[in-house]
Amino acid sequence: MKITKVLCRSINIPLNFQFSQSNNRSARHSSSVILELHLSDGTIGYGEACPRMYVTQESLESMQKDLKAIAPQFATADIESLEGWKKQLVNWAGLGVGSSTICALELAGLDAMAKRAQQSMSDLLGIQSETGSITYSQVIPMLEPARLEKLLQQIGSLQPSSLKLKASDQLADNLDNISLLRACFGDQISIRVDVNAGWSLAQAQEFIPSFLAAGVNSFEQPLPAEQLEEMGKLTHHFGQDAFIMADESLLDVQGARYLLENKISNHFNLKVSKLGGIFRALAIYQLAASYEVPCQLGAHFGETSLLTAAGILLTHLAGPMSANEGALGEFLLEKDIVTPSLAQQPNGHFATDTVLQGIGLAPQLNTTVLEEYTVECLTYQSYNFDGLMKRLTA
Repeated sequence: MKITKVLCRSINIPLNFQFSQSNNRSARHSSSVILELHLSDGTIGYGEACPRMYVTQESLESMQKDLKAIAPQFATADIESLEGWKKQLVNWAGLGVGSSTICALELAGLDAMAKRAQQSMSDLLGIQSETGSITYSQVIPMLEPARLEKLLQQIGSLQPSSLKLKASDQLADNLDNISLLRACFGDQISIRVDVNAGWSLAQAQEFIPSFLAAGVNSFEQPLPAEQLEEMGKLTHHFGQDAFIMADESLLDVQGARYLLENKISNHFNLKVSKLGGIFRALAIYQLAASYEVPCQLGAHFGETSLLTAAGILLTHLAGPMSANEGALGEFLLEKDIVTPSLAQQPNGHFATDTVLQGIGLAPQLNTTVLEEYTVECLTYQSYNFDGLMKRLTA
């Protein structure tokens, strides 16, 4: 079985409400890349990534460059077995192919293999159970208090088990927003904050005690990604009372090991896309567990149900997460490319049986919706395979 071509689609899906955070203040559309991996028997596998310049220094253009570079190898790529595909992805990563590209290729390959074999994802990946559930946390965008009040009027009927607030560098606004969230969802609701690298060391040292006094003890990426020494100071000073979580500072296994060995962070945020797929994220989870450092499952805003399914599979392979984010489906997206959309219930619960038992990652992908929201599509042919077919049919 050979790869004949890969289609790279940039999709933008309108969001049902504006999403804001410190390093991306006005998102009104999703921003994902969908790969279609075509096999010689007609099977098509779908994968997704969310390249972010402010996270991994990747973009649609960098993914296109990656695919152009490795397209001549598609004809000889090993996609006959799970272990062969994993080795192929490692080889491409060794050539400098970026994490987003590796993630989308990994997922598309898994989807294709399961479909071709008519095999459930749990069987393909060796997950013991085909039933289960995950309780998701809600993520609240960075807004001024007056605007947050209006948003809460729209989503106040939700019953989340926990919340993550996107924090600004305005302490008073952040504390007011925490008060608004507790007024809406109850005094006992667990709240953590995500700074998205928006504070300085001095601000973090000033702000964290006030958050702790307000009952918030989890601080995701408080400082710019490269300021590891400074983040280590925060962990050393506040680590007995607070989680200092690495997100933008955590991009691969080597970086994770450095963070752990040097006690720079005491909590990790795992996102399937930024880390290069399920298997690389799983390796980091297992490494963190050996240091007794917890992990949460993160998500990029605007992910479709393809990456939601990948996060579900990672959670079932890895084990308990401190929190699970994502699975917003058509609560956030105008339309999802997967039918039915994988979306959490108002109380955050999601039964994962459909993902574990499904034939492929996206057994019900809606190609009409995919075409509707595609803004650019490039095709990368397997040149060697095409040449072979021309010789055979000459």
